[in-house]
Amino acid sequence: MYIVIAGGGKVGSYLAHRLVDKGHSVAVIEQDAGACAALSDWGKALVINGDCCDLGALIDAGIEKTDRFAAVTGDDANNLVACQLAKVRFNVPLTTARINDPRNEDIFHKLGVDFALNSTNVLATVIEEGIIVNDLIPLVSVAKGKATLVELKVADGSAAAGKTLRELTWPRGSVVASVVHAGDVIFPRGGTVLNAGDIIVGLVAPEAEDQFRRVFHQE
Repeated sequence: MYIVIAGGGKVGSYLAHRLVDKGHSVAVIEQDAGACAALSDWGKALVINGDCCDLGALIDAGIEKTDRFAAVTGDDANNLVACQLAKVRFNVPLTTARINDPRNEDIFHKLGVDFALNSTNVLATVIEEGIIVNDLIPLVSVAKGKATLVELKVADGSAAAGKTLRELTWPRGSVVASVVHAGDVIFPRGGTVLNAGDIIVGLVAPEAEDQFRRVFHQE
């Protein structure tokens, strides 16, 4: 895929490296000349020194052929405007935004940003709930709250441990997107076996969250 990233700081630079490593073509728009120089020296992404809310910078980055757009600057207003331009002006199929202030989350969803990642809320949730074995941790709200990307650990003694995905009964409105086993990411099929300690990443509708959690209850 061709992906444009707005923001070439620590978050944007890390994201660019990860996506290139996965075989994607990446362009980065960044205002800071020093950050641009570092990315240019890396040499594996198109780097545009400019404002991500400027049409010229977006066009120079190849926004007209973009499959995915991610705005990850430290400024919520810039992230929102950049996503709006990508979505409305250039018909980019999927936009993702970093939210720095949790109070702004609703407006991102209302204005049609496909994925809005509130890093503050994610961190708070992990602190509050992450130490609870076998509990469900919401990661990202999708499609204006119609589904949530969640993480859940298969605990010792879980009813799911040792079983394949097809052997378990899954609620409607849920799908297992990936399984992290011993540090490796697995894109599962029906015959994938779950083990204690595995991390399950699922896409779940709000009404299915309790049932999804029960799949992993302890025996």
